[in-house]
Amino acid sequence: MRNRDVDDFAQTKLTPEYREILEKLRQIVEETVPDAIEVLSGGNPAWHVKRTLATVTTNDKNLTLTFERGASLTDDHGWLEGTGFNTRHLKMKTVEELPEDALRDYLTQAATLDGGA
Repeated sequence: MRNRDVDDFAQTKLTPEYREILEKLRQIVEETVPDAIEVLSGGNPAWHVKRTLATVTTNDKNLTLTFERGASLTDDHGWLEGTGFNTRHLKMKTVEELPEDALRDYLTQAATLDGGA
């Protein structure tokens, strides 16, 4: 379900390129994990089922999607970065860089770990 606070975040905090990426991410999450709830968490867009599945952050160089339990995901696609105990992330600069099949796989795995999907 779309969250108006995330809509406002996209319009006021993101560049047009990042808005396009976020919109595509929102569509992928809606299709892949329909029971995920879209929220602002720590001021950033995120998706929850029982716990946080993934969070979006941005900086001048890229938009980052962080999987809260990313270290537990199988990364057959090779897109996940990070060496932390729990999280893994992937960075995007344009919507064309968005690895749709990999994201669907990661989201499905994250939802399964959360007891959903």
